[in-house]
Amino acid sequence: MNPVERRVEHPLSRSVLAALALALAGGCNGAPQTWVSLDNAYPASNASPAVVYRGWWQAVAFGGPIVPGGSSGLQPTVPASDNTAYAVLAPGWDPDTGTTPASFVVLQSRSGYAVHLGDILRIAVDDASFEGDCAAGSHLTQHQADVITQLVFPNVFAGLRYDAATCTTTSIVDGAVP
Repeated sequence: MNPVERRVEHPLSRSVLAALALALAGGCNGAPQTWVSLDNAYPASNASPAVVYRGWWQAVAFGGPIVPGGSSGLQPTVPASDNTAYAVLAPGWDPDTGTTPASFVVLQSRSGYAVHLGDILRIAVDDASFEGDCAAGSHLTQHQADVITQLVFPNVFAGLRYDAATCTTTSIVDGAVP
């Protein structure tokens, strides 16, 4: 018999490999879970409520909408050191209408957020923790806004141009407001 064709397998090797694969996939019952949520900390009583349309932190995309006082719910994540969080607000938009928001505001967290293995991270979106809301007197640079709109939320801003100085969005095609 050719030594290359001969295969010796230890009887436990398949079960050991299966257990290792399960552990790496996070399937062990004893493995601690790590979670993150995006919470809309804007007041619901505003005349023009700030709805969180989308959010992003580390490798977690938060779909929306998240109404004032609402939460994305817990999303699984991995432990991470400080990472910037991003959000897109849809001020004055009522998600129940089924229409697309008329305007957006791009936000970036003022500091990074970290989470340890087995912990829960809650990211509160408001003007104290995030910058970029012109109505609150906070502005991003155009470069910051371009990175967020083009790299973090490209689907939201496809065909749109965001002006960080005025927090306005216009259509690239015809210059109209979306």
